[in-house]
Amino acid sequence: MIAWLFQKIFIAIIPDGGALDVRVVALKQKKLLYKKSHRFEGESAHREMSTYLQQFIEESPYHYIAVLNPDTNQGTVLGCSSDEAGETLNGVKSVCRKGKWLLYTSIKELDSLKKTYATVGLDFVFSPFSVIEHFFEDKIGTGFALYALAQKDSFSVAFFDEGKLEYSHHYLMHQHEERVGEEEGSAGGFSVGTEEAEEVEKGISLDDIESLDDLDIIDALDDLSDIEDLDALEDIMEFSEDEPTQEEKRFVAPQANEIKLDMDRFNDDYARFEFIQKILSHFYTTEECNNRFVETVYIADAYGSGTELKRYLEEELFLNVLIRRIDLGDEVISLAISEEEGR
Repeated sequence: MIAWLFQKIFIAIIPDGGALDVRVVALKQKKLLYKKSHRFEGESAHREMSTYLQQFIEESPYHYIAVLNPDTNQGTVLGCSSDEAGETLNGVKSVCRKGKWLLYTSIKELDSLKKTYATVGLDFVFSPFSVIEHFFEDKIGTGFALYALAQKDSFSVAFFDEGKLEYSHHYLMHQHEERVGEEEGSAGGFSVGTEEAEEVEKGISLDDIESLDDLDIIDALDDLSDIEDLDALEDIMEFSEDEPTQEEKRFVAPQANEIKLDMDRFNDDYARFEFIQKILSHFYTTEECNNRFVETVYIADAYGSGTELKRYLEEELFLNVLIRRIDLGDEVISLAISEEEGR
């Protein structure tokens, strides 16, 4: 009962794109006191974040820190026992979700996360698939579809059928080689609190996965040397001497960093299209497919991309595509609150 006298501090840490996005929420008797956000970048990001968070940690003995797991070796297996999974889980920790599937993450990478955030401590480590399930809870029970979470440095894909997560994969972006899970029981997972995760002695090998071909994202630009001779410029010099129009005065040329960001998003959209194309091709060869074909794709967009990805999926794969903008800080905070209330 004494907990009602104190405010509760929930902190979400989202590592993505070489930066740390932090969200802090303070509640007292379930009423919001404040919500703050901060982004840390560069080599000193972790040190600066730790200093920043100390002020909130000291406000209340009831503080909870959650991180979104960025690591490669995570996923799920159908069923919550080694017999149901049909494989041996080695070197992972896991938790059963809804009695239907098993979320796993690498022990080595989980220990690395704990060391990385040792100065502030971790109460929860959430899977990207936790976020997908929570964010699309109004959709996942309505039939068979593919769901995805797009971050700057990762792309997580999961198949749900009537609320049951059946298959998934977590990709890292910006690498020359990516890997597609080959294990038939591999499916996306749910949130893991570090206190409740249990080591499973027998399980699947996380290294037995298929490599993707290098992604040829954009064709080479046309050779600018092919531009025609411009000696005839004197014929149009009168235009260059005119005063700029009002429209020209209002026009602001895009900055170099804006152009780069647009190109990065364009490239990443194509890479994500390739990931979805690859995982669909693989899924259709597995037992989990069971003669089902994906018609709809739901994408949670945390990166600000999506326009080109939607076009690729609709025009090339003839899929129905819904893209929703997602605030990962809010989603992870919401998951942490649910976990804390469920203890």
